[in-house]
Amino acid sequence: MKCKFSIGALVLILFSANAIAAQDQQIQQKLATLEKIGPRFSFIVIGDNRSGDEIYRKIVAMAMERKPDFVVNTGDMITTPGDRKQWAAFWEMSKPITVPYLLTVGNHDAHPKVRGSERTYREQVDLPGNELYYSFVAGNALFVVLDSYIDDQEKKITGEQRAWLEGVLASSEQKHKFVFVHHPLYTDKRRGKHHGNSLDRYQADRDALQALFVKYKVSMVFTGHEHLYLRQTVDGIPHIITGGGGAPLYAEDEDAGFHHLVQVTVDNGKVSAEVVDVNGKIRDRF
Repeated sequence: MKCKFSIGALVLILFSANAIAAQDQQIQQKLATLEKIGPRFSFIVIGDNRSGDEIYRKIVAMAMERKPDFVVNTGDMITTPGDRKQWAAFWEMSKPITVPYLLTVGNHDAHPKVRGSERTYREQVDLPGNELYYSFVAGNALFVVLDSYIDDQEKKITGEQRAWLEGVLASSEQKHKFVFVHHPLYTDKRRGKHHGNSLDRYQADRDALQALFVKYKVSMVFTGHEHLYLRQTVDGIPHIITGGGGAPLYAEDEDAGFHHLVQVTVDNGKVSAEVVDVNGKIRDRF
């Protein structure tokens, strides 16, 4: 019996190692493809699609009609951290996305208090490194994806991750820099449900993070968590909350309370964006 258990455990370890190796090879191939993109390209940003399957399917279809070079999700792809059935459903609904799809970890995807949920996230998501935060290059732009739910650092970007972030920004030679993190740095107390309880919960850490963005001339910051659309410019940097991928909306007003995607176009030195609601109407341009 002991021998059978050992062999079974060995097979499981080898299977996991092979799966991780294949996954790593896939993400490296995706990133190599993105690096070769020319100076003109576009990408789409979606966030907080959890539990809104019908709307998410519509937004995925809309996204692919707009022919982006890749897609980024700002987090909360599923409802219950660690639920493999929900991950399977998410990937099934995401099949129409045939370009690279990069994910940002949200609190519903992996949570320090839900045992095994981070391990499941690593199994489900292509990650170009050992952490849930990472960076990649597309054309003449740097993309940085952060993890705002590290155990003991919830709703902060601090410690090793902050040091890593500064190193990545400082060493970047790319003209444009885009940052993605699930929890917003700036919320609106008139709208949403998480004002003062996102990255704005710890204002000293939030301000230090924003100072890095200013110092290294970050072009835009994309967040989710609040199920709405909101654009604020802070120190000359647009901060866009795009949490309208399908989850129940938090805002009711016309300006913020709608399901949507954001398409960003980089054209050499110029960056522009359109916000499109689930019915195809353009709601904002910047």
